[in-house]
Amino acid sequence: MTQPNPPSAAIIGAGLSGLCCARSLQDAGFRVRLFDKSRGVGGRMATRRTDHGVFDHGAQYFTARDPRFRAMVAQWVAQGAAAPWTPALVAIDMASGAPVRSAVGEGTTRHVGVPTMNRIARLLAEGLDIRTGSTVVAARRGPASGGQLQWTVDAVDGEGAALAPEGGFDWLVAAMPSPQAATLLGDVPALQAGARSLPMVPCWAVLATFDAPLDAGFDAAFVNGSPLTWIARNGAKPGRDTARECWVLHAARDWSESMLEAPAEAVCARMLEAFRRITGAATAPAIARAHRWRYSGPGATTDLTCLFDAQGGAGACGDWLAGARVEGACLSGLELAGRILAAAR
Repeated sequence: MTQPNPPSAAIIGAGLSGLCCARSLQDAGFRVRLFDKSRGVGGRMATRRTDHGVFDHGAQYFTARDPRFRAMVAQWVAQGAAAPWTPALVAIDMASGAPVRSAVGEGTTRHVGVPTMNRIARLLAEGLDIRTGSTVVAARRGPASGGQLQWTVDAVDGEGAALAPEGGFDWLVAAMPSPQAATLLGDVPALQAGARSLPMVPCWAVLATFDAPLDAGFDAAFVNGSPLTWIARNGAKPGRDTARECWVLHAARDWSESMLEAPAEAVCARMLEAFRRITGAATAPAIARAHRWRYSGPGATTDLTCLFDAQGGAGACGDWLAGARVEGACLSGLELAGRILAAAR
């Protein structure tokens, strides 16, 4: 039976962490509303569709170790939204200036979303109340008409125009990068301080389309001693379009930090030159563009899986708390939902 006045939660961020938290709360009877500044859901579980191909330019794959996440992955596979990925995978060391390849050991099962990485997010989002294109700029907690403390959020649309405030939420969840979470948690100082103490690091990505297949000798590679740390042929993943030769390049953390504010064109040129040295590709891409993930992963380690303040009616979740993996993002959202449900009983 539906509760006449179910508890409610505003979840800021519709990446995997926010979606998992929302799904768990809604399944338990909460009234949930998500807000996200992007046009779609998924956060860094992202796919870029262009006239020159489709690119998974955020998370590249995911592994499953925790029994809870393994059960989720098994369900996604059964639903046709995910599949194992067994690329021709190598490690490449560029310390000497020339590529030195070595095999990557077996034993790790990698999965991807099908036909794109953000298929997982879209599956989790089904049936949820989500306001996309809505950037929450402030959240405040104060007495409602009945005297209880509730949250109100202020947001702007994609053009920067103010939207009508939305309130009446019993709980606030900041499912977003830690610096952004900290700006919304001013009414809960302990959580704000916790978010500020856990910085995040950037990652530059390049999306490149070639007119003909590259004879790289591998589908994906971990790279050391280079501006790049990862390269992958997007079409090697299950369910992808193989008609176009699309590659995704990810830059190393330190290099991305040093180039954080550099022009995208300069970043793209330097990353493509590093790609050429690694692969020996003799031809330039037909088109390439750089994308900056300002908040790509955690910059500090922590044993916390989420931040939570029952008295303040708020929490925060994300892979910056539970590790820089898809699994960590999902588990962080589930953990926070569990804390909220326990406190709401």
